[in-house]
Amino acid sequence: MTIKPAMARALRDARLRMRDVAAADHAIAAERREQAAASLAAEHDALATFVENAAERLARASSINDLDRVSILVGAHRDDIASAATRHAETIALAELTTGALRDRTRQLKTAERIVDDVQRARDDREARGEQRSSDDMSARQR
Repeated sequence: MTIKPAMARALRDARLRMRDVAAADHAIAAERREQAAASLAAEHDALATFVENAAERLARASSINDLDRVSILVGAHRDDIASAATRHAETIALAELTTGALRDRTRQLKTAERIVDDVQRARDDREARGEQRSSDDMSARQR
């Protein structure tokens, strides 16, 4: 079966656009992953800062309620860290998924480019054979 050159180029162009969309999706996912990592680091830093300053609060505590407030605040910071870690894990999974999609689209594009090259090579070979036949026919007539 013969593949028309225009169809092969159209396939390549479509695959190129699909690869570009996958690349854009991956770039967005990677940016979100970096933002989630920064958010997680910020939550860890906030907890570390709070723990450093907790000594003053504990020293000023005059009742069990004051101690309980410090405990609640530490728990809230830990909950924020757990939430940020969950978001980070989700964005990592999404980034890995988009990496796989980008890899697949790139492979499909390379296949389409090979098809275009093969079709062009076959066309060039046909043209070369035709020109050679024409040249052979002309030289045979001259004798």
